Amino acid sequence: MRFPLAHPVAVGAVLLLVVNDHVLKKAWPGVVTGKLSDVAGMVFFPLLLVSLVDVARPRLEARTRARVLVAACLATGLVFAATKTLPLANEAYRLAWAGMQWPLRALRALVAGRPTPGLAPVVLVRDPTDLVAIPFVLVARWVGRGKIDTRGPVSA
Repeated sequence: MRFPLAHPVAVGAVLLLVVNDHVLKKAWPGVVTGKLSDVAGMVFFPLLLVSLVDVARPRLEARTRARVLVAACLATGLVFAATKTLPLANEAYRLAWAGMQWPLRALRALVAGRPTPGLAPVVLVRDPTDLVAIPFVLVARWVGRGKIDTRGPVSA
């Protein structure tokens, strides 16, 4: 199995993200629940990027896959840092997610016989203290690295 999203740590990160955002933050708002989703995202998102590359380019060499993993971890940390500290990056993120969610919202409105909705930018608080989650991309690197076959070709 090549896809790192199937790893139990990746599945756990997705579950933590969903449960935290939809249950825990409402029941116990605070610093801990505020950071849990950030930590889960730092683990999950690089693995999602690597899995997408695996689907698009399934025959990449192990060395190239290792580079993709490092690039995914770096990109995740840098984009997260930008959205949490820079107003323009924060707004771009909010609008990008609004655009990605719009088709589903429009389809639901169509099925329900309601007017087509406009974009609804997501809420993303600019909070530099969230940067404490960035080192958790190393967990993603560890998980992804374990999924890369570095043994080379098998001889008969």
